[in-house]
Amino acid sequence: MVIGTNPRAAAIAAALAVPATDTVAGHADLVVVCVEDYSLVPRLPGDADIVNLTSGTSEDAARTADLFPGRYLDGALMAHPEHVGRPETVIVYSGSPDVFARTEKQLARLGSATYLGPAAGTASLYDAAMLNFAWATLTGYLQTAALLTSEGVAARAFTPMLNEWMRTTVAAVIDDYADQIDTGQYPGDEEWLELDEPLMRDLITVTEQRGMDAALPKVVQDLTARGIAAGHGAESFASLVEVIRGGGPGAEPATA
Repeated sequence: MVIGTNPRAAAIAAALAVPATDTVAGHADLVVVCVEDYSLVPRLPGDADIVNLTSGTSEDAARTADLFPGRYLDGALMAHPEHVGRPETVIVYSGSPDVFARTEKQLARLGSATYLGPAAGTASLYDAAMLNFAWATLTGYLQTAALLTSEGVAARAFTPMLNEWMRTTVAAVIDDYADQIDTGQYPGDEEWLELDEPLMRDLITVTEQRGMDAALPKVVQDLTARGIAAGHGAESFASLVEVIRGGGPGAEPATA
C-alpha cells in the first residue's frame, strides 16, 4: 500500500504494483508513505513495516520514527517521478535495520536501495546534501549557458563538452578533494586560492559586461576571498570547506 496521491507517490505505487491512496485502507505488511510534508504522515495502527519517502529534515524523520518504534524506515528518493523504477535511480534509507532487511527486495523495484544505518534522520540529511550538490551544479550550468548563448552558441553545442569534462576532469578533482577533506590537508601544489581568486573576478567582469546577473560568481569569489583572509591562500580550493564549516574571519569555530 502507498499512502499519498502526488506524482511521486503515484510513480512509487506503479513500480510496486499496489494502489496509491490518501487514507489507510485494510491491512498491509508494508506501507510506503510519500506525502507533501511529515506533518501529514498518518497514524498507522497495527504492525506493518513503514517506509517513509516524504521529503523533510532529519529532525522530522527522527520525530516520525518515534511514532513507529521498531518498524520505521525513512528514505530519500533522489529523482523525479519518471525515474522511479529504474535500477540506476538513487534511493537511500535509514532507520530500522530489520525493516530494511524485510523490505529490501520490494524497495529494489523502485531503484537502487542503499542502507545508511539505524539513525532515522540520516537519509534526510543525505537528501539535503545531495540536493545542494544538484542545485549548485545545475545553477553553474545555467550561468555557463547564459554566457555562451549570449554569443550565439547553442546550448546543445557545448553541453556534450561539459558532460565529458564532468565525467573526467571534474569527477577526478572531486575524488581528490574527498581525500583532502577527510585528512584535513589541502595541498596547493597544483591549484590554490590566490591563483583562483583573480580568475573569479574576471568571470564577474565578463558577466556584468553582458548585463547578466553576477550573483553566483560573486558568491564563489566572496567565499574564496574569505578563505584567503582566513589563511588558506596557498591551499587548494577544497580548503574552502573550512570556511563553510564556520572557520572564516569573525565566524564562530565549528563544533562537533
